[in-house]
Amino acid sequence: MTSRKITSYIEGKKSAPGSIAFTLKNMDYLLLLLVMTVTGLGVIVIYGSTYSIPGLREYAWKQVVWGGIGLVFFLALSLLDLSKVRHLIWPVYILVILSLVLLFFMGLKVKGARSWYAVGTIRIQPSEFAKIVVIICLAYYLSHIERQMTRIRDIVAPALLVGLPSALILIQPDFGTASLFFPILLIMLYIAGCSKRLILLLILLAVWISLSAYPFLKPYQKARIKVFLNPGYESKWHGYNIRQAEISLGSGGIRGKGWKQGTQTQLRFLPERHTDFIFSSLGEQFGIVGCLSLLFLYTFIVLRSLRPSITSLDRFGQLTITGLVACFIIHIIFNIGMSLRLLPVTGLPLPLFSYGGSFLLTNYIIFGIIESIYMRKYLY
Repeated sequence: MTSRKITSYIEGKKSAPGSIAFTLKNMDYLLLLLVMTVTGLGVIVIYGSTYSIPGLREYAWKQVVWGGIGLVFFLALSLLDLSKVRHLIWPVYILVILSLVLLFFMGLKVKGARSWYAVGTIRIQPSEFAKIVVIICLAYYLSHIERQMTRIRDIVAPALLVGLPSALILIQPDFGTASLFFPILLIMLYIAGCSKRLILLLILLAVWISLSAYPFLKPYQKARIKVFLNPGYESKWHGYNIRQAEISLGSGGIRGKGWKQGTQTQLRFLPERHTDFIFSSLGEQFGIVGCLSLLFLYTFIVLRSLRPSITSLDRFGQLTITGLVACFIIHIIFNIGMSLRLLPVTGLPLPLFSYGGSFLLTNYIIFGIIESIYMRKYLY
């Protein structure tokens, strides 16, 4: 039975928010289709860049499994009325902070970063879920402020709310994920009515902190910044990743070399071909046409996701969607920006596209929450 037939069948029948009938009747099926389409394209590119490499060829199938799990979470969150459980976000925030602290004692160390919990063969990255929890907490706090924020003390609590998990993630060290929190904070403060003077003050403060923290960065982090600021700063290893990403992306031309035909990926010149630099893998296999098609799908997803923030009668719902969509967009900008050498290499994956169980799951959670708010936009 098609979605249209399902909708027409239950139309006219009484269905309470939270019921399956209500969900089927009011769900934005186009948004779900777009999300699943990008995930499917990601699986195709992952397989095309890893199928011939022992130890990596099964990643595409694992991504399919995680996509199925993500779909279950998407549907479950669509059934959830967020307005009735929003007060529980504070205990969840505390649990997230504890999970980030315990990483330093119980976490699995991979490539110098202690960012994962190992549960058998499954790795769980709590920082991915921390992004969503922080956004909802911030939305909850800002939604209760009824006047414009014009004093410095007005932004102390939001800054601490975001700063604590960001600092814990930075210490792991995971500079890429930690760097996401600040622009999300700025965007949500702006939407909440914070004065531009305070936002400018926060930006200046962040610049000062960044400059002060530079001497304490790891050598490889300093090298990434140097390569970005000075492309000529390259030795055998420094700048190798981004140089190969540029070669792979440019070698695809207009239409690409074809699925599974990327020479840079198959000959293993391109590192992290299925995660950090998957956009380069896409360009090599499917060319500019493939890259522009993905950007078109992303644009459509963003526009569909922002609709409920405009029509919702609830300030909490508006701020939550704004923060979640901002997180989604910033990931896209950072990932594609580093593949094009427009931004430093941060290690941030491409939403719904890069390989990664925890990351893909959090993406589906994001859109499940957006779907829940969309279906109840007139009920809040």
